[in-house]
Amino acid sequence: MQSKPKKLKASFIWGAIAVCAAVSFQPLQAAGLSTLFTTPQERQVINSNRYKSEDNTPTRPVQVDEETQPAPLQPREEVTRQYLISGITISKDGPHTVWINAMAYEDGERLEDDSRIKVMVGDEIKVRITAPDGKQYDATSGDMLEVTYLTPVQN
Repeated sequence: MQSKPKKLKASFIWGAIAVCAAVSFQPLQAAGLSTLFTTPQERQVINSNRYKSEDNTPTRPVQVDEETQPAPLQPREEVTRQYLISGITISKDGPHTVWINAMAYEDGERLEDDSRIKVMVGDEIKVRITAPDGKQYDATSGDMLEVTYLTPVQN
């Protein structure tokens, strides 16, 4: 008994599809559409237009905006400096002080090579030296730091 309703349902669906196809085909014929198939010559023209490489396109001079151009790379040399951390003093009222190579520097100051000094207070008191290229080196009192960084060559 159940096979008849399925057959009726399937035949109804196919009939509806055939009616829709017939109705939609009439306006397409009236519009004068031709087949989707082309001659070999037409296909060659279509493919040549579709797959054109950029090498075949005519080139024109490009105007360059100097502001958007990256700066030319400058030659750089590696610099190595040694710093002896001989003492760190922590202050409650003022800036902390660090003795580097027998000279006193306050927290936040810069060394002669433009490296920055930061006193790190926590479980262990340390000094952080940030080299001009951004590398960071940590040490505590009594340590010898060897800081290596790249700097532009001066002509």
